[in-house]
Amino acid sequence: MVLIAALRISFIVLHTLFWSVPVLLFSFLDPYAQRSARLIRFWAKGNLWACGVKVRVQGLERLDPHKAYLFMSNHQSQFDILALMSVLEAFQLRWVAKRELRKVPVLGLCMQRTHQILVDRESRAQAVATIRRVKELLQAGISVLFFPEGTRSKDGQLLPFKPGGFAVAIETRVLVVPVTINGSRAIMPSGDWKVRAGAIEIIVSEPIHIDLQVNKKMAREDLLRRVQQAIAVNHRSDLPSVPPPVDSPLVVPSSAPERPTS
Repeated sequence: MVLIAALRISFIVLHTLFWSVPVLLFSFLDPYAQRSARLIRFWAKGNLWACGVKVRVQGLERLDPHKAYLFMSNHQSQFDILALMSVLEAFQLRWVAKRELRKVPVLGLCMQRTHQILVDRESRAQAVATIRRVKELLQAGISVLFFPEGTRSKDGQLLPFKPGGFAVAIETRVLVVPVTINGSRAIMPSGDWKVRAGAIEIIVSEPIHIDLQVNKKMAREDLLRRVQQAIAVNHRSDLPSVPPPVDSPLVVPSSAPERPTS
């Protein structure tokens, strides 16, 4: 098991290095690195495929691929981003993450070049800058993803939601989409480096309109409550991991990831 986990991690590292070159090069071709963002999807799908992780999604029909949204999702694993990138491929998507990720070699640079929003959670001054940045992306037709728990759940239970992302939503007045992720903690729990084969379930709830008839504080609190309820209804603390196939040392499923076409 340790050997297989080490092989998976090694693949992820090498696969990240491989895709970092075109991602960085393409990031100079347009103002918001939209071409690079398309390449990131192949990186995400390739890592899922090689690690034997299958992603099932429900509710995509509720979304208009021609609109930009604020996605709000629970957070259980480092694989959450990979899973979301793979199923929300119809959207240009950027996510809000902790500023410390800038220090991660290669990955940090790619995140900066592709306009992911890296914030200092302890800095209040960053709130205004984050709102401005999110507005700019939304106006360019780019959706933004928040993890309102602020960190990964260690026991699979939902953590209290922080208000920051909801304050941004009130200022931007864009549709907010609650997203529930189940099963990713079984793939790679917080604090564990070993990657396990398995299944991740993603449930997209109905987009929520911002209530414009109340003051900003009440609107923010109401939105937080509604998003939390929508995620909690579909949330399960854990899903059993899918038994890994035995036809590959990396434990890959039967279908290969998509490849970019010329």
